[in-house]
Amino acid sequence: MPTLAEAKQMADQGAIQQARLMYETIIQENPRYEEAWLGLADVLTEAEDKRVCYKNVLKINKKNRVAKEGLRSLEPQNDPLRASFDIAPTDDGAAAESSPPIEDEEEAPTQATTSTKAKKVTKRPAAASTTATSSSANDTPTPILVAFGLVLSVFIFAIGSGLVYYLLSQLSS
Repeated sequence: MPTLAEAKQMADQGAIQQARLMYETIIQENPRYEEAWLGLADVLTEAEDKRVCYKNVLKINKKNRVAKEGLRSLEPQNDPLRASFDIAPTDDGAAAESSPPIEDEEEAPTQATTSTKAKKVTKRPAAASTTATSSSANDTPTPILVAFGLVLSVFIFAIGSGLVYYLLSQLSS
């Protein structure tokens, strides 16, 4: 059986697939091994697989700071323009992520994170799915933003051309 140190060494050497297999072997032997879940999350490439690993770490130890930061880094970033107009995200993934999945705390960590058969199905509140599907409210600010951009560009063009005219008239006299 591989050790955690060997798996870390393989990951450091760039042998990501071998490291992943080692971490998965360690987890199969001991599904409550926090460090193995964190190591597996480091070598995985898919955000959803990483999320499963971090959630499993938090099931084992709710206070694990690395797992909390890892989950936070996987959250979509808010668009400041949308936030200023108080608009919900338009894509389904970002809207669904705004409400965390509901999971049972009693469950053991999910075994094979990379296989689709063994992934844990999480339930989301109904409000999140209705928010993501109603895009008519999200479409209304677009014409306003376009009009605002046009007015602003005309205003800046008028000021700029006036300034250029003033400078040229001062230089010629």
